Formats: sequence, C-alpha cells, structure tokens
Amino acid sequence: MSETTVPASREIAEEVRRLKRDPLQTWFLFALVCAWAWLAYVLTQPWDFVSSIAPSVIVFAGVASGYRLYKARYTPAGRIFLLSLILAVAVVMYTRPAPIIMAFYVPIIIAANAVVGARAGAVTVVLSWLSVLGAYRFAYAGAPAVAPLDVLLLYLATHLTTWLATRPLNEATEAAMRAWTEARDALLEARQRRGELYQVVRAMEEATYRIERANNELLVAQREAETAREQKAHFTSVVSHEIRGPLNLILGFSRMMALFPERYGEPLPGVYHEDVDTIYRNSQHLLSLVNDVLDLSQIEADRIPLVKDSIDIEEDVVRKTLETIRPLAERKGLYLWHDLASGLPHLFADAVRLRQALLNLLTNAIRLTERGGVVVRTDRQDGQILVSVQDTGPGIDAKYLPDLFKEFHQLKTGETREQRGSGLGLSICKHLIELHGGRIWVESQMGVGTTFHFTLPLPGSEAASTQYVRMGWEAAHDGNNTCLIVHDDLTVVRLLARHLEGYRVMSVREESDVLAMAGQIHPRVIVTDWHRAEHLQQLLESVPFDVPVIGCGLPQIDEKAIGINLVGYLTKPVAPEMVTSLMQRVEHDQNATILIVDDDPDAVRLMEAMLTTLPRPYRIIKAYEGAQALALMRATPPDIVFLDMVMPGVDGGQTILNMSEDECLRKIPVAIVSGQDLLENGGEFSAPFHLLLKRPVPMATGVRYIKAVIDNITPDYLPGLARRAQTDQTPGVSGERSVRTTPGV
Repeated sequence: MSETTVPASREIAEEVRRLKRDPLQTWFLFALVCAWAWLAYVLTQPWDFVSSIAPSVIVFAGVASGYRLYKARYTPAGRIFLLSLILAVAVVMYTRPAPIIMAFYVPIIIAANAVVGARAGAVTVVLSWLSVLGAYRFAYAGAPAVAPLDVLLLYLATHLTTWLATRPLNEATEAAMRAWTEARDALLEARQRRGELYQVVRAMEEATYRIERANNELLVAQREAETAREQKAHFTSVVSHEIRGPLNLILGFSRMMALFPERYGEPLPGVYHEDVDTIYRNSQHLLSLVNDVLDLSQIEADRIPLVKDSIDIEEDVVRKTLETIRPLAERKGLYLWHDLASGLPHLFADAVRLRQALLNLLTNAIRLTERGGVVVRTDRQDGQILVSVQDTGPGIDAKYLPDLFKEFHQLKTGETREQRGSGLGLSICKHLIELHGGRIWVESQMGVGTTFHFTLPLPGSEAASTQYVRMGWEAAHDGNNTCLIVHDDLTVVRLLARHLEGYRVMSVREESDVLAMAGQIHPRVIVTDWHRAEHLQQLLESVPFDVPVIGCGLPQIDEKAIGINLVGYLTKPVAPEMVTSLMQRVEHDQNATILIVDDDPDAVRLMEAMLTTLPRPYRIIKAYEGAQALALMRATPPDIVFLDMVMPGVDGGQTILNMSEDECLRKIPVAIVSGQDLLENGGEFSAPFHLLLKRPVPMATGVRYIKAVIDNITPDYLPGLARRAQTDQTPGVSGERSVRTTPGV
C-alpha cells in the first residue's frame, strides 16, 4: 500500500470509531430517563428515602463522569458508565430484593456489547452474575427464587445473541474500509497511468516539434535577415556620423568661397565661380542625403521617437513649412499657394516630424516643377484630417507609382541628378505618416501634374487606435512594445530611442497629455523624471488599467550638472548662422576673445573663417589639444571657447572636467562642437530610481523585478574608483550610483 493510502485508511478507521461512539450519548440519555423514572417511583412508596434514591444518584454520577471523558477517552468513559449501571442495579437488589431485578442486567450487557465491545460485554456478564451471587447470599438469606446457574446462562445467552447480531454490521464496516482502500489504490494507479499517458502526449509533441522544424528554420532565417538589417542600420549611422567631419569642412569652405569671396583678399578668378558653386550645392545635397540616411536608419531600427503634443495643423505645420520653402519657390519663379479649411480640430501629433514630411513633399514638388506652382490644401474627412500637395509638374507615369515610396527608388523624370533626388524623401514621408496612424498615397497624370495626399487621424477616432503603425516588417510589434517618455528635451528622447533595443519610443512634453496618450497607444511603461513619477501615478489612479511608471533622473545637457558654463552644442556640419546666433547671445562687447580648440587644423581654420566674416573685431586664439587649451585659458581667459570633443591626449571631456574643477575656468562660456550627441557618450541617470505600480505584484513577479535590478548593478566600496571612472568618460549629468526601487500601491 502506498504512503498516501495509509493516512486515508486511518481517516476511515477514525470515522468508524466516531460512528461507534455516537450511540453512547443515546445510552446516556436512556440511563438518565430510567434514573428519573426510578426516582419518581420511589417517591410514591413509603420506603427509606436515602436507600431508595441511592441508585438514581449512582446513575447520575456515572453519566456525568462518562460524559466528561466521552470525547477525550472514550473507553474509560464507557466502562465508568457501565460500572455505575451495575452498581445501581446491585443497590436495588440489596435494598429491595426481587427476582425481577436480576433481569435489569440484560440491557446492561447489551449496552456493554454496543458501547465498549465484546470483551467488555463478557466482563459485564461476570460482574452481573457476581452481583446476583452476592444477593443470593445476603438479600435472599440462602433461599433464592432462581438458580444462579440459570442466571449465568441467561446472561451468557444475551451476550452471545448481541455479539451475533452486531457481527454483520462490524464485518460490513470492515469490508467497506477494504473496498475504500482498494478504490484509493485504483485511483492512484489511474493517476500513474495518466502520468504515463501525459508522457506519451509529450513524446508526440516532441515528434510534432521535429516535424515543424523546417518551418522554424524559416523563422530563423527571417530573424537573421532582421539582424542584418539592424547591423546595416547601425553601420549606416556610424558611417554617417564619420562623414559629418569632412563634410563640415567641404560645406563650410565651399560656402565661404561661394558667398564671401572678399574675405580671401584677392578676387577669385571668374572661371572658378561656377565650380565652387557646384561644390557648394552638391555638398548641401550630400548633407541632405546624410540626414535622410540617418532618419531612415532610425526608422528601420524602430528607434525614431515621436514627441506628441496638441498641435494646430494649420499654424504649427502647414504655415511654418510654407515659410521655410517659399524662398526656393520664389527663386524658380513658381507660385506657392494654400487652401486651408477653417475650424480644423487640434491633433495629438509630433509637429516637427509632420513638418519634415510636408517639407519633403514640397521640396520634391518644387524641384520637379518648372512652370506654374504648388498648392497645399487641408480638409476634414471621416474623422481624419486630409492634407494634399498638388503641383503642375510633368506628372508620374503609372508604371512607377507602385514603387514610388520604396527606399532609394529614383524616378527618371528629371533631366539632372539633382532633379531626381536621393530616393529617400518619399520613403521617409511614408514612415513618418504611418507612425502617426495615417496613410499616404499619390495621384498623377502625365503632363498635368501630381498630387500627394496623406491623412492624420483625429484624437478618439478608430484610426488612431487601429492604424497606429503599418510598416511592413514591424507589423508584428504591438502597443505593448511602446515606451512613453515624458520629458521636455527632444535630445534625451532620441537618446533613449537609440538605446532601448526592441521597443518603440514615443514622447509627450506635458503631463496632462499622458492619459490621452496612454489610452491611445497602451504603452508598456511610462518613463519620466523621478520628481514627476508620483504625480503621474496619481493621474493614472483615475483609469482602470495599470501602467508601470519608472521615475529616474533622466540625462540632460545641463551646465550646472557638468560644472561649466555650457552655452551651446553645435553638431557638425556647423552652419555660419549657428555661430552667428551663438555669438549674439554671449558677446558683451565688440572686442571679444575667442578660443578655438580642435585637433584638426582645417576645422580650426574653418571656424576662424566663419567668425571673421562677422562684422566684429574678434581676437581669435587657437589650441590643438586640451592641455594647450587649458594653459591658454589660464594665461588669457577667453570670452567663449569652441571646444571639439574628440581629440588625442586630453580630449574634450577631460578638458571640461578640468575646467569644472578650476574656480576661474568654470565660468568661461563653452560651446561644444561635435559630430555626436554629448548625452550619447557621457550621459548619466541620477538617483533615485523608482518603479511605481498601481497594484501589488505576486511574489514570483516581484522577485523577477528584484533579480533584474540585482543583475544590472555593481557595488562601489572604494570612493576613488568612482572618481577615476568619471574621468574616463565624457562628463554628463552627475549622480549617485545607486538604484532605489519603490513599489507603489
């Protein structure tokens, strides 16, 4: 018998014993009734009161003692009860001798068999017969009315009859116990057979898995293709950043030669003007291509962020874009009109990305149109806003329309390469519109013109939730892979988008927009500054869903955080307008001293040329590495420093760290010049680090959260290590290297 069967058999045996004990209460009640009946009877007789009520008192005492021991010790309780009955009958026999009194022992023998068992019944027979013998000797004075042997035979017959009568019931009970045990064993065996059947099913599943392995190999191939695509995007991003350095020089010097030839002192020969202008225009085209490639690589890697806000499509997108593109249209002698519908509702969208998409469409239209012009229209249709760009260009052949929005697909309608473009603008437009849940299409007629249409869903419309993203390979992504960032700095949002692998990043600036955004895209998590986290958690209390909120000190470009007077961050290639705008903000007089720090002499010369074109008598000093720059700053404190970040020896990051430690140098204005983001290389998350949840989490889930934190943190017991680690990196936002996770309720 198995181990599980033994406890079950014990339970059955205990239940049987309980059923046997229950009749004892009935016998208690029967004895009390008889005692009260005897007491009532003797009160009607002229007998001695004390000797007459003694049997009833003995029965009362026996019942009381037996009932007290009934639940704890059943057998002693039954024995005490039986002895009290025997003693009570014996007292009656001695005080009122009569042959009929001997018959009272018969029910006592029956009770002994029923209550205690056959052995107790046999003992009761002996005690009852001895009581009768004593009565013969003392009460009947040797003249018994009935022979003692006859009484013994009567008692034995009663005992045997009772035992024979109860034996079938006992055997039936034991048979029931055996049957239950066998049923229990059969159940265990059935469970064992079920386990074997489960193993067979598992074996069949494994066989099915082997059969489906060919399909899985296709999935592996698809993942490899996606990995290759991500590697291509990463390579494109790296190469594009590296291109910005030399492109900065080409674009800068060609611009200076084309637009400011007088700064060279000698007039440029006329035969060079056209070539220089060609270099300048093509370098601008190359810069536009690099920017398009970067945008496309971010879109393909699913890392392009959207910073959504409540916008007016007319004022924030259409009119601002028209102001930007209007000089290009006027230079070609084209009209640029707009036909805007009045009373359009506000959109919840990224105005910068929509302007980028509309600017691409307008640029293509103006580039390919030689006569006439371009018209921009807006309208409201079926819960969406419709934007159309119509031109009077040559039109597009119907056979090119299916491939129009593919990457690097160039139409052969233009006569020059400049007219054909890079083949990326329309693809980027399509992706940006689809990121907003809209769609884009084109209508064209040869010799008449082309019209591009795109729609944007209004807040609360079905399209906003069902057509959020339609980008082919990323169709498998769902809203649960979206991270919502609540932050004011778009640079930080883009940084997070680059590093959050496998997640789509969207952003809002205002906390009041979080509820609408969360209801629309159902983000996996909301990330914000730690001082905003608790307030957002309170806002989310009013909604039925539970969105985790991560609060931390997000990286930011902050001069107070890095310990210097940071006045600007210029990304290569640097335009003269950027330098002019920066100098207007920081110069206090016309005799400003400017320090240019870069390891590339050509880059220093270009920055000097940009500054000398300004109508200011600047004093320019130069340094080609960080140590030399620090020495010059201590000798002659400049009014502003243009600092390159990547240099041999003491680089820009170490230079900033040394300036922050010097009381005199930390106040000098610094403008960083780099081909990459400062946050990307040196940003830090400041403590504390909160995880706020609306509801408690199960133990297993909470342990996984804790383990994820433990796996990604490292203790720091030596203060010097943290200091040296900071000197090895570009300074970012300072903060403790601690993580504090706070579960919410």
